[in-house]
Amino acid sequence: MKKTAVLFFVLAMICNGCNSKAKQAKQYHDTVLELTQNVIDKSLDFSDAVQSYNKQRATKSLEQYTNLVNETISKIEAEGNFKEDTTLRSFAFEMLGFYKETLSNDFAPFLKQVKGNLFSEGEITTADALVANMTMTENSYWERFNWAEKKFLKENGIEKAEDK
Repeated sequence: MKKTAVLFFVLAMICNGCNSKAKQAKQYHDTVLELTQNVIDKSLDFSDAVQSYNKQRATKSLEQYTNLVNETISKIEAEGNFKEDTTLRSFAFEMLGFYKETLSNDFAPFLKQVKGNLFSEGEITTADALVANMTMTENSYWERFNWAEKKFLKENGIEKAEDK
């Protein structure tokens, strides 16, 4: 009887440890996903501001969006890796790096060279091309992040609500 009680206790501790890891993984996943999803969602607001063809609005949106991307990178850096698993974090950084680079290398120089507050016809064409290029390219980063998210969930024994 004593051996059965000890065995039951050991099994309970093992199950609790597994459950605890899954809970920690879920919490980590949810945090990284929420932070990253916010940047993805704000991409549409930023694109709308650029396509308002109003330099003041677009510049303000660029500043806010750049700050959001940088803050998100810092927050995810602070989260660290989940145990030895770097997948979700690495692909989040890849996507956030794309946004950071696109904002600083494409949009910031463009908006600096816009002469008036309202875009000229040529500037409208350029703004539309920049937004289209960002939208087309970000899709591949989203797909890669979604793949990493599914991999992380599977490897850590977590099922998404849609998968049940």
